[in-house]
Amino acid sequence: MFLPSDHSKTATPLPRDCSFRESDWLVLARFWHPVAFAHEVADKPVAARLLDVDLVLYRTTTGITVARDLCPHRGTRISRGFLDGDRLVCPMHGLAFDGTGACRKIPSLADQTAPIPPKLRLQTVLSEERYGIVWACLAGTPIWPLPRWEGIENPAFKKLHMPVDTWKAAASRHVENFNDIAHFPWVHPGSFGGDTDWAAPHYDVKHTEGGLAFAIPYLEGGNRFPDGVTAERRPVVYHYELTFPFSTLIKVDPQDSDFVHFFADTVCPVSARETRIFQVVTDTTGDPDPALWTHDALVINAEDKPMVEEQRPEDLPLDLRDEIHIPADRFSIEYRRALVSKFGLGAPLSS
Repeated sequence: MFLPSDHSKTATPLPRDCSFRESDWLVLARFWHPVAFAHEVADKPVAARLLDVDLVLYRTTTGITVARDLCPHRGTRISRGFLDGDRLVCPMHGLAFDGTGACRKIPSLADQTAPIPPKLRLQTVLSEERYGIVWACLAGTPIWPLPRWEGIENPAFKKLHMPVDTWKAAASRHVENFNDIAHFPWVHPGSFGGDTDWAAPHYDVKHTEGGLAFAIPYLEGGNRFPDGVTAERRPVVYHYELTFPFSTLIKVDPQDSDFVHFFADTVCPVSARETRIFQVVTDTTGDPDPALWTHDALVINAEDKPMVEEQRPEDLPLDLRDEIHIPADRFSIEYRRALVSKFGLGAPLSS
């Protein structure tokens, strides 16, 4: 019911009822994560959650601000408030905050010219907009750069933002599924999956400046590319590029035409077992068809979602002895190793 009269000694950066182990949260808080599409942040504040931390996003003439979703006066969820010009107004007492998070008005003050204490400000969070996505880092200095996505970052190519979805699964489980190759013919018969007797080729996983990369050839079932080729099956090469911890670009390169499709996937770890999926698409036509690629993404995601949500254990095993691996799992083996060796995730509880 009460906080201690002097709680300075018990203060912790972790959110209340944190679903992550403390060591993992402290590492993940130092990465960039997507929290919203920029176009979603318009004339109203937007609530989001990252790593069990409630956030508010709001737009002013200086851009988009991301802050902890509470008014410093009495802890009200300020995302329930509204925008009045360039100020976010608390719904409980009307305190108004500018784009820097500073309080600029206290309506109940008799003397409206009285100075407002600098301490009365929102707890803003480091944020950046790229690819039409708002990214946030809960710690002061990110330990890893934002992803660089070939094709997506080309200003000559129009970007499509796919519908956001929430999965009841760990972000790391989603990442492994997105980069898994052996499930294509089994999970995706209604989209691009090919023959079930397909043997996954040997492939090498390269360590890059931002993460991991590999490429494989595949014979897609169906024909989903708007390039004029009428063949029922399409030979492609998939180029995967992962940026730690949870962002992947797939470059889909049909071998029988000059067309190339770019599909970027990045996820927000809402909690340890809840994940919001953000996806951005383009292609070398420069003007990708929204109906075509939205349908494509929705079908593929609907095929993957129940598989990933029902995986057990829900948390990704970082001890390679905990699951049995097959040759097609080269990516996931390297991914798990890197999460431990590079960042110390999954550290023993005694450490």
